[in-house]
Amino acid sequence: MNKFYVIIVAILITLGAGLFFLPERTNIHEVKPELLLQEFNNQKRFWSTDMIAEKLIDKDPSLLLIDVRSFDEYMEYSLPNAMNIPLGSILDSAWMDYFDQDHYDIVLFSNGDIYPDQAWFLLKRLGYQHLYIMKGGLNCWAETILQPVPPHATDPTEAFELYDFRKGASMFFGAGTQEINREVKQETITVTPRKKKTVIEGGC
Repeated sequence: MNKFYVIIVAILITLGAGLFFLPERTNIHEVKPELLLQEFNNQKRFWSTDMIAEKLIDKDPSLLLIDVRSFDEYMEYSLPNAMNIPLGSILDSAWMDYFDQDHYDIVLFSNGDIYPDQAWFLLKRLGYQHLYIMKGGLNCWAETILQPVPPHATDPTEAFELYDFRKGASMFFGAGTQEINREVKQETITVTPRKKKTVIEGGC
């Protein structure tokens, strides 16, 4: 069986289990499975690390970053002003008001794409809008923003312009070398916005 479809099935199973425990809400309309899969295949749901870095530098008030890793990982390192809502408690009623609004573009992230994908599925199935995923997660953030690789001499002008932006962003955010914890421990915590200045590497 194709690996892509195995992931889809696993996400849908997680989705079904999560919806079983979700408190009833009358203002949320569940999305039909065929529409959900169509949106899942739309690459516009992914935002690049460059796009997010630019919005953070510009202090874009419409950006809401949500770190779906464990609280311990979040405390080690996260993006500036990110909130922590672990994947295991993403459907808790305490967090629903953060998603049930039209004022923010909500960007979910982790170490990679797997856990944000699951969170996206769960929330999108309930009809929440303005949901995005930071493509590549904190691993990609470290590689592109904090420790950008210089382009080759034969690369086009655009590559040098992008590198100049990333080099400036690296100075803005501060580069670091902390490691990402690859294990995700799910626990319910209180959402607390905060800023950190070190970087990490890791898994999902």
